[in-house]
Amino acid sequence: GSPDTRHRSTTCAMPSHTRSETALSSAPLQSPAVVAQQLSDLLLAFPSAAAEGVQWEVLSNKYEERYNVRLDVQALGHSSALAAATTLLWEVLRIVDKQDTDNPVVGIADALALAPRPGLLGCWPSLYQSLCQIVLENGVPDGTPPVSAVSCGSTVRSCSLLLSQVRPLLERYWHVNFDESGLGFLNEVGTFVRLKK
Repeated sequence: GSPDTRHRSTTCAMPSHTRSETALSSAPLQSPAVVAQQLSDLLLAFPSAAAEGVQWEVLSNKYEERYNVRLDVQALGHSSALAAATTLLWEVLRIVDKQDTDNPVVGIADALALAPRPGLLGCWPSLYQSLCQIVLENGVPDGTPPVSAVSCGSTVRSCSLLLSQVRPLLERYWHVNFDESGLGFLNEVGTFVRLKK
């Protein structure tokens, strides 16, 4: 008989090109709603978006690299990058620095940074908040005397938690789809960095 090929996979080697070696797509302009959603998701991949922000040029270059489409703010009906950011990212935007209207520094709103979004480390504050809660509620006091927290008038105890207990607790406290094996982020210049155990 003939071999069963239903489960055979084929790989196809694609030529490796940098953005400068290939022309960006001159495909029809995407709708502003699609561009806005793609930019929002991309901005959430930058942990710095929750703190010091991301330069528009870095976000724009990463957008063009990921979607192979030129991000033309004028074609989208905006006079500057600042105007485009304000309009396209209005649901998630926090303007960090608007001095350079062609390259503003943009970030995500605090409320969004505090919402769990697996795989998007722009929401690291929500992950940090859950980790603190996990350790306080499930950790074992390590015998260190409590430290006085002057700013809030309370004492803080020191707790320990085995690292092997963290993942299942993150799935329960933070998000059911937490998966550390695929964690990565875009650094300040847009380079992808994979987290290692």
